[in-house]
Amino acid sequence: MTLFFLIVFIAIIGYFSINIYLHDNTSFYKLTGYSYFDLLTKKKVRLTNKLVNAFDTTNGSQKVLVNLQVPSNGELHQIDVVLLHESGIYVINVKEMTGWINGREQDIHWTQLLHRNKSNLFGNPIHEAKRFKYALQDQLPDMNEELFDTLVIFTNDCAFQQIELHSEGTEVIKASDLKKWVNTLDGKRLSDTEIQSVYTALEGMMNVKDTTLKLKNSMA
Repeated sequence: MTLFFLIVFIAIIGYFSINIYLHDNTSFYKLTGYSYFDLLTKKKVRLTNKLVNAFDTTNGSQKVLVNLQVPSNGELHQIDVVLLHESGIYVINVKEMTGWINGREQDIHWTQLLHRNKSNLFGNPIHEAKRFKYALQDQLPDMNEELFDTLVIFTNDCAFQQIELHSEGTEVIKASDLKKWVNTLDGKRLSDTEIQSVYTALEGMMNVKDTTLKLKNSMA
């Protein structure tokens, strides 16, 4: 029996060691510094990882930035993800929520409906994403404003009851619809040189968890 438990223990250690090694060689880890343990325990980290992986397979030239801390009007805005794609610049706001979600683009607050008729109000995530977009535009004054779009992504733990949108360049989706959204990206409005130029201008604003990793990447 002792030998059996020893074999199981070694197998478990081997499993996690392999997965940690594989994770530490992914573009997501090199970009964010989030560990394999973070990936296992934090839902928003898993969704961000899913975003990075999906964008890695996107047709066309692209680069991704995560956890951007962008100053604007005396405030520091935390932008979850920015996708620089040849079709445009996408400011992505990630929301980790449960329950039924209701909201209109023009509303100040949206509603989260929970069990037993409980409800919560939360800030309109589209307005939040647009504030992020304007802050990013301030950092990139040479880029045409028409290049910037906003995307709000909710985790799959919630469901949309009623969402009303009316602006072009603004979308709200569930994480399960990410691949479908990625497949809609087309057109070439940014050159490879422009994508790299924007990335270079913004990469220093990324709040990478592993600061030593950030230093290594900046020196590479």
